This record gives sequence, C-alpha cells and structure tokens, in this order.
Amino acid sequence: MDTFTPTSPSYLGPHHLVHRPVSPEAFLLKATAPVRQNFAFSAQLPEERRVSGESGSRYHDLLFPLESLRRTMLFAARPYFRVPADRRPVLASGGAAITRLDAWRREGTGAAIALDLGLTPLDVRGGVPRGLDCQAAVSIDGKRCGTASARLVFLAEDVHGPRAFGRTENGQAASARDADPASTGMPLPEQVGRHDSRDVLVGLPEYAGADGEDCLVFPLRTPAAGEAPGATPPVPYLEASRQVGLLAAAELRGFVPSYAVLSRWRATFRGPVEPGLPLRCSVREGVRRTDGRVSRDEEGRPVIDLRLSFRQGDRVVAGVSATVLQDC
Repeated sequence: MDTFTPTSPSYLGPHHLVHRPVSPEAFLLKATAPVRQNFAFSAQLPEERRVSGESGSRYHDLLFPLESLRRTMLFAARPYFRVPADRRPVLASGGAAITRLDAWRREGTGAAIALDLGLTPLDVRGGVPRGLDCQAAVSIDGKRCGTASARLVFLAEDVHGPRAFGRTENGQAASARDADPASTGMPLPEQVGRHDSRDVLVGLPEYAGADGEDCLVFPLRTPAAGEAPGATPPVPYLEASRQVGLLAAAELRGFVPSYAVLSRWRATFRGPVEPGLPLRCSVREGVRRTDGRVSRDEEGRPVIDLRLSFRQGDRVVAGVSATVLQDC
C-alpha cells in the first residue's frame, strides 16, 4: 500500500502573514517579553485539495486553516519567541470547527480565507517557552465561519519519543493481528468523498463489540519510513478521520457521503506512528438519543458525533473526537 501523503510545501500557495504587535516594544523582537503575539493570515483557498489524485468534495477543507495555523506557529517560534533552533517541534493537539456551513460550500470560483491568530507561550523558562498555544478565528470571503486551534511543544535533542517502545513491545503483535487495507478490501472512492482510488486511505471496516457497544475498526495506511517521529502534521490524521467519519456515518446512520461534511475535528497526539507497522482506527458513536433517532443541529440537519482511536498494536497514537453533518 501507499503511505500517508503529507502536504507538499506548495499546498498553501501564495499567502500573507502580518504581525500585529500588542505594544511598541513588540517590534523589538529580541527585547520583548515572551507574551501573546497576534497575527493575521490570508490566502486564496485552492480549487481542490488532493491526497494523490483529484478531490470530489463539495466543501472547502478543514485542513487548510489547520495547516496554515501550524506553519505560522513554526515560523513564529524562533523570531518572535526565541525558541532555539535545536528544539524539535511536536504537535500535541489540534482542532478545527465549522460554525457557518454556507461559507464552506464550493461555489466554483476562488475564495479568500483569513485567520486571526493569537499565539500564547507556554511553560516559559529563562524567557523561552517550551510550547505554544494558538487559537484562531476563520473567515471565508469576509464571513466569520469557523475556528482552529493547535498546541506545539518543543523538545530538546536528548528527549526521544516512544519509537523504540512502540516497535519492541507492539511490533510483533501488531503485525500478527492487523491487516493491510488492501487485504481487507477498499471502499469505492465516492464512499469517502473522492474520485480517485489513490486517494482512499482506509480499508473496509470490521465490526467489533466491547461492553455491549458496537465499534467499527478500519485498517489504515501508515506513514512513510524516514519521517521524523512526532513531526507528522495533522494532514494524514484529519484526512483519515474524514474518510472514516463518512464511512461510519453512512454505516451507522445512513448518511449520503457526497453531502456529508466533517464539521468538527479535535485530536490529541500521544506518540509517533511507527513506519511499517499496521495502523488501525476504531470508531464509536458518541452520545446517542434515548429514542434512537439521529441527532440534529440547530438548523435541523442530521449530525453524528464520533470517537476515533488510532492504534498500533496496543498503543494509542492519537485520539480524535469528530462530528459529521449531513448537508440537506
């Protein structure tokens, strides 16, 4: 199988980032205290977003504001917060939500996106933060329509992730138990909102049960060998979550994938993914109505809340809460 495909450096395209200092002293970057810094990001949304082929989505992708936010944090870390170059950035958590769906529908013409970002230093020691928290408001074509957030931590060179643990403790068990997506069968591209089979990251689900609760388990593609541990951006997790979410919403609640949209996504990353070891995602429905009917948002549209767990063997590498909305 192919691997998770991170975004290319050109994915964001031409964009603008403006620093909005809160005080005159903030212009003197080497003299300013490690305090919150505000930025404005703007760009044109791409006509389509690809994994390896074309996108068939009717909606702009939540990935764009998340990736814009992540790259802004990486850019700002050294000049604005004096984070040493030898500190390794690791994404600890990230999330995005749609608050006004009409702005996210593709209209066939270019759309402009803007983010108002606030970066707050965390765990400051000796004037240098060990992490950054970012909160952003998202607008498309001047309409406030979403939020995005992320948290980065900066690790010293002598701090290693659980790479050795994951391989030694879970490698043989994971290889023995977990199947490759190709061996379990693949969904049709349109079932996950795509047109090209190369863009399908998930295999067909299996049913499992725990404590009387139904659970769908999906085999996934894994990152390529050579990726820095913990440095993987949210790209593969968000895209895999979206595809898993569309399949689960159709399986559990009869949603139509072509009119379903991932409207909320929140992830916590607990460790690096081991290249070459099987990766699986288990999915459970969140809070259910007592009458068994599908939940609805404030505008009466069907929604389903999902809990996703990404695992290699017995090790959880990421936990996700997500909402899929049926646009009808």
